[in-house]
Amino acid sequence: MGGITTLASTAIQALGAADALLGVVDNYKDRSGDRQYDNLKAQSDLSLRNANEQAALQREQIRLSGEQAETNRRAALRRAMVRQRALYGASGTGSSGGSGQAVLLGMFEESEEELQQRMALDALKTASVDQSVTQQQRINTLQLTQLRERDKIKNLRGTIGSAKDLGTIIF
Repeated sequence: MGGITTLASTAIQALGAADALLGVVDNYKDRSGDRQYDNLKAQSDLSLRNANEQAALQREQIRLSGEQAETNRRAALRRAMVRQRALYGASGTGSSGGSGQAVLLGMFEESEEELQQRMALDALKTASVDQSVTQQQRINTLQLTQLRERDKIKNLRGTIGSAKDLGTIIF
């Protein structure tokens, strides 16, 4: 009977040691996974910060080019109106008459249409920049989530394998 007790005691000690060893291995795996997660998170944060900075630069570029285009549009409108008035004056008709005013008003309306089109295009460009940043953020979140899930599956497989091995040793 003493031999069985000693054998059982040795088996229990062996199981305790195996359990402790598995705990150390699992702890290492967790730290390794955490380190990998932290590295990926740092990379994701950096890429998102860079994407936000690039987006801010692109928005500013869109704004500045819009301001320049507006300045050019107004200058071109002034030149066109002056030229048209000069043509009316040279031909002996005034620009204050009905048809002269209609032509000048038509020029102004065309210029306003160009302004609206440019503003719509600038809004579309800005939305595209914002969407690009949002997509980068989603990709980063997806990558981080995938890494966490892979680590969970790997840890679960390790736990199942350890339990299976432990069951083989006991029986």
